[in-house]
Amino acid sequence: MTRDALRVRQQHVLAALLRGDVPEGFEARSADLTIRTLRTKRRSEAVAAVPMLRDVDDLVVRFDAWAATTPRRGCVHDDVVDFLASDDGPLPEPLASIRAVERVYRRRARRATDRRGGARRWVVAVGSRVWHVGPRSPRRVEQVDLR
Repeated sequence: MTRDALRVRQQHVLAALLRGDVPEGFEARSADLTIRTLRTKRRSEAVAAVPMLRDVDDLVVRFDAWAATTPRRGCVHDDVVDFLASDDGPLPEPLASIRAVERVYRRRARRATDRRGGARRWVVAVGSRVWHVGPRSPRRVEQVDLR
């Protein structure tokens, strides 16, 4: 088998495992274990990057169902934002605001309320632009001791 053929075969096997399918020539039991391991790893990476995901009800079921149909397209932070934008279940703040704002940017909604930072800002899509209306977050001024 050539390297190119092997690469293509590996891509097909990985895609099948990520979908939850048993690839041709694989034992069902070992494929099932690999599928669960891959999903757990992806979910664990997401929770490590955004620990607030621990507060999401039924995260295992919701994230795994989403991950089974959605290939990873970037880094783990992209994965979390994609999950939040696609998920319809209840989310705690600030995750709910992140989802609402992201849906406006993805043109799935025309407006949203952003409650992050204790302020209420509106996010509105007008034509091809997205406007954030409301109070700005206070800027942090860090003091540096130069002694």
